[in-house]
Order: sequence, then C-alpha cells, then structure tokens
Amino acid sequence: MVLLMVLLIFSVVAILATSMIERQAIDIERSQTLFTQQQARLYALGAESAMRTGLFMDWEADSGIDHAAEEWNVERTFPLDPGVITIRIQDAQGRFNLNSLLPGGNATVYEQRFRNLLSLLGLEVNIASDWAKWLNQESNVDSKYLSMDPGYRPAYQACSHSSELMLIEGVDLDVYAKLEPFITCLPAAVQLNVNTAPDFVLAALDSRLTLTDAEQIIAGRGGEGYGSVQDFLGSAPISNLRTESPTDDGTGRPDAVTPLVETDFSVTTEYFEMFARIDLNGRIGTVEALIRRNIADGKMDTIRRDFSRRAAREAW
Repeated sequence: MVLLMVLLIFSVVAILATSMIERQAIDIERSQTLFTQQQARLYALGAESAMRTGLFMDWEADSGIDHAAEEWNVERTFPLDPGVITIRIQDAQGRFNLNSLLPGGNATVYEQRFRNLLSLLGLEVNIASDWAKWLNQESNVDSKYLSMDPGYRPAYQACSHSSELMLIEGVDLDVYAKLEPFITCLPAAVQLNVNTAPDFVLAALDSRLTLTDAEQIIAGRGGEGYGSVQDFLGSAPISNLRTESPTDDGTGRPDAVTPLVETDFSVTTEYFEMFARIDLNGRIGTVEALIRRNIADGKMDTIRRDFSRRAAREAW
C-alpha cells in the first residue's frame, strides 16, 4: 500500500514537472516571438526612415520632375544579421484616384475614366457608378447596404485606402486584386503624374484611347520622362484627341466630349507609397506607409502607416 502511494505521488510530481517544463517552453517561445516581431517592426520603421531620406535626396537633386526611371523606383534588398530586408517605393500619383469621383468638379468625367479602367481590365463597369454613389450622400443608397448580412452604411465621404472599394457589392478579393495596382485614395484635387502612370491608367483617360496608344505615350517619356505637362499633351495619341471636335459623337460618353485639361496632370509627385518587409529567421515584420513630400521644401509627413500588409502592391 505504501509503495502504491509512493508511486502515485511520484506520478503526480512527474506530471506537474512535465507540465511546468512545457509551459516554460511555451513562454520562452512566445517571448522570443514577441521580441523578434518587435525587432522586425523596428527594422521596418528604420527602413521607412531611410526611404524618406532617399526621397529627400531625390527632391534635392531635381524637384521639378519625377519619373519611373529614377532611383527611388527600384526595389532593393539588403542583408541583415541574420535575415533580409526588402524595400520598395511606388508613386501613388501614378494610379487612378478613387476620390476623384467625389461630388462636384468633373466627377462625371472621372467616373467614365473609372469605367474605362474597369473595362480594360475585363471587370464589371457598373462598379464605377456604385462607387460614385458610395461617396455621394445624395444617392441615398443606405437601404441597399443595410439589407446585407451583416448590414452597414455607405461612407458618403472620401476613402483613405483603396481596400475600401471591397465594401461595394460585386467587388470581391479577385476583383480587387486586378484593380489594386492601378487605384489609390488621395485628396480629390491631386493630379495624375503622367511620368509614372501605367498603360491601363493612361488608356483609361479617354474611351478613344487604346493600350497601344498608352504604350506609345509611355515610350514618349524616354529615359527622363516628360519635361512638362504640355509635352505630354503634345504626344501624338493625346494631341490627336485634343484636335478632334468636342461635340457629342452620339456615344454619350462624358470623356469623349470633354477635352483633357492641363490642370488634371503633373510631372512631379507629392504622394509616395513605401513598403518594407523584414525576414528575421522566419519572423516577418512589414510596414506600408503613405508619405507626402512637400513640393516646395521637400519635407515629408506620414499620412498613414499599416503594419498588417504582408506584401507590396503588385508592380505595374
């Protein structure tokens, strides 16, 4: 009987000891994970600071033009001990601005351009009108979204991130993945940088433009980009549109009867999107930041920062 009691006590002690060892191992692993993740995040913030420095140096070198062949537009990878860091800067003003559909101004023209972009990508063009209603309180589409499961209300205000488009009916992850490289959310008055805009965004400027026309426009940039908006407007595909009669051609397309205006475009950029990914022995840290670089003095402000994104936007 005494022997059984001793064995029982020994078994209980062994179980408790094993449990304590397992718990300690879990706590150590958790602490290591938290430490490494925090370390990766600090590396990411350091990378953001380095990228801001690079953009300031670019501004000092030439504040009058930004184009796709500049050094900031090259993805770079650097070794760490241990690990690796990858950084990328993209021009947010080279994309279609979803906030350009806000009520007022030339909203109908921009809505048609969004329809053009959707059509070029093989997507449902009604997404454009649905998005315009999402931004416009006078559209009164509350009941449409409140009837969903779960229900929610339209924003009726400017978007802060392009992923908000997925709140629109018919925009799922697959649709958004096709659109994401070409869209952004910036202040409505921000101009499109014609020196960094990709072919789909350029072709969407007018229903009469094709992707071939857009490629011709891009080729016209050369290695240093268009020196001015007038140079861009003078490119063959664009100048041909501008010389056509602005009378209605029967299609009812707002962009086909409204000439392209200089104030819609720019050859410089204020808004840049930065992304950094740090891999420390399989522990990943990331940061995506939208940075505004003041054209006048080169000073920069962080508009938003996101640590949840796992990869940079797909390159154009």
